[in-house]
Amino acid sequence: MLAAKSWGGLAAATALLVGTANACDDCAKCKGAGVCTKTVQVPCTVMKTVTQTCYREEQRTETVLVPKTITVEKQVPYEYNALVCVEKVDEQVIEVKTPKFRWVDQEYTIMVPGKDTVTKIRKRTECVPVTETKTCIEDQGHWEIQMVASDSCGGCKCTEKKVWCPNPVEVTKEVTVMKEVCVEEPYTCEVCISVPIKKTRKVKEYFTKTETKTIKHPYKTMEYRKKTKMVTACVPETVQVEQTRTCTVKVPYTVEKQVPCTVMKTVQQTCPCSCGCGA
Repeated sequence: MLAAKSWGGLAAATALLVGTANACDDCAKCKGAGVCTKTVQVPCTVMKTVTQTCYREEQRTETVLVPKTITVEKQVPYEYNALVCVEKVDEQVIEVKTPKFRWVDQEYTIMVPGKDTVTKIRKRTECVPVTETKTCIEDQGHWEIQMVASDSCGGCKCTEKKVWCPNPVEVTKEVTVMKEVCVEEPYTCEVCISVPIKKTRKVKEYFTKTETKTIKHPYKTMEYRKKTKMVTACVPETVQVEQTRTCTVKVPYTVEKQVPCTVMKTVQQTCPCSCGCGA
């Protein structure tokens, strides 16, 4: 039905275009018709047969193994702690020190009196002449003959007298002086000395000998020990039991259906010419 409607609309549009087009003798495409034909893809709906899988429910009876827990009396091992008398040995390591001695050689030194000739140095003081430079004042005056007054002539200067005229001048001179000098001189003499002499003698040397000794001390003590005995106990045990049950299962089956499907169809469509002669 949808396809028929599509074809009806297409035909009406084509007739309208043809009726309104004007002929043109110069157009090479439409050859004077005023319209052109082109191929287009048009969607259309068709019915298609498909296969569909459906499921229906069915009641079935089956036998299955179901686990079941039951109680069974069995002999099982039982562990417990019990006090037991145990004999042990305690080992103790001790050190034993024993005093001992041994004879050893000992060197010793004694001093023996003796005489020896030695050279010694003694000091004595001597006076040695030493030249030194000294600064002194020297009288470089001279004698002059002067007229002096005398008591005999009544105080007039009529007597000649030789008079010294002093002239002190500071001069530097070398003088020789005696100075005391300490002089060392060696001399030889005999002295009393002590001469060391080495000798050897036997003496006792005391030492301690250390030994390790192990002493064992046996003793008894109570300790816990694990023991096992068989006892009767109710033990849960799982067994498989057959059981019948009804269950619902889904069984598949195939059904064919008609479903609409859209496909593309090739048709010839009329349209106005692009040259404009149909306008």
